[in-house]
Amino acid sequence: MSKKTDNNLIQLNHAQAEKYGFYLKVGQQITVHFIDGKGITGILNAIGMYEIFLQVTNKTGEKKEITVFKNAIKYIN
Repeated sequence: MSKKTDNNLIQLNHAQAEKYGFYLKVGQQITVHFIDGKGITGILNAIGMYEIFLQVTNKTGEKKEITVFKNAIKYIN
């Protein structure tokens, strides 16, 4: 798997990256917990201003990239 490195998506200096810890987890597996209590686990591909991009595996084993909008997220671990 290759990481997305798009300067338009991730434009943070080191101080901002320390403030928001999940920015340091690009390429690692994370679990996103939503406001409604549900959650999804996947590999963090990229981070935009208003969304994050996760690579998830569906029930048939196919890998897909999904977009999760930040305003729907309760917390990430």
